[in-house]
Amino acid sequence: MISKYLSRRTFFKGTLAAASLLVVGVWDKMVKTEVGSNKKGIIRIPFNRNKKVFFANDFIVVNDVNQTKVFSSHCTHLGCFIHEFKEGKFICPCHGSEFTLDGEAVKGPAYKPLERMDFEFDDNKEHLIING
Repeated sequence: MISKYLSRRTFFKGTLAAASLLVVGVWDKMVKTEVGSNKKGIIRIPFNRNKKVFFANDFIVVNDVNQTKVFSSHCTHLGCFIHEFKEGKFICPCHGSEFTLDGEAVKGPAYKPLERMDFEFDDNKEHLIING
């Protein structure tokens, strides 16, 4: 005969599974909210043509051999703020992901490249205008 009561083990397994799904769902929502909140419209930052790499607001600017690139400074793993450039690589302080000057991920846990930002120079080439 089948018992109409759950065993203690079955109850705890079900409760643990439900709690795990809840945590994963909340975590996913938090990460998507953080990454989605990085969009800020048009941003104007001073352009320092004498530096190869500089950090400005939420952006990384790479000025390399007559080519300028702008990346989001948020790691593609969990959105941590990257503010360190060492030995030719950008390093995420949270989990140690590393990115090249082209924004490519070379060490995980991040596997996606940094988000490349659209930008243009102002008339005097003194400011970058970024479409955030």
